[in-house]
Amino acid sequence: MLRQLREALGLSQEVIADRLGCSVSQVSRWEAGRSNIPSERLPELARAYEARVADIFQDDDGKMVPLGPQIPIRGKVAAGVWAEAWDITDQGLTMMGRADSDVPLRDRFGVIVEGDSMSEKYPSGTFLDCVAFYANIQIQSGRRVIVQRRNLSGEIEVTVKEYRIDDDGIEWLVPRSHNPSFQAFRVDQPGDDIEEVQIVGVVIGAYLPE
Repeated sequence: MLRQLREALGLSQEVIADRLGCSVSQVSRWEAGRSNIPSERLPELARAYEARVADIFQDDDGKMVPLGPQIPIRGKVAAGVWAEAWDITDQGLTMMGRADSDVPLRDRFGVIVEGDSMSEKYPSGTFLDCVAFYANIQIQSGRRVIVQRRNLSGEIEVTVKEYRIDDDGIEWLVPRSHNPSFQAFRVDQPGDDIEEVQIVGVVIGAYLPE
């Protein structure tokens, strides 16, 4: 609906981007539905598009498009950063999740990417919309997953990786990084001094704030 509102005003994406103080590419992602609109920016978007907040969430037929639910942000995911725990849900941080997912809210959570271990896909600062992973769920090769590793000292590292299965059926967790220091590792061979590796979530959406 954003594109239709803008075109009705006879405005370019550059004008909207200037009004919002963001990049043209971000405006394009919002108009194409490739990036979730953060709830705190809805009033600002409404002013930029000279519309009501409700107008932003109408489809081409004038029907309301549902807002995504607010899901808790569990913490930051950063490869190589070890801590006693990573869950910060009790701080009350939330993000808007995808509206088209039928996964129960109890099985959804958000994380914030920190560092460059997945910089090709998710630059530092990206918010990820995730669903909890359970052992009886099949993960498709190529999906991005949230991985938790525990070392022999009991410390936890949580990061995001790309899940792949090779021709021999071996499961790999692969960084998509411009930094060559990050290396792929097998799920069944997580590395020296690692006691356990566990996939705890599957990424279903991503949002990079301006």
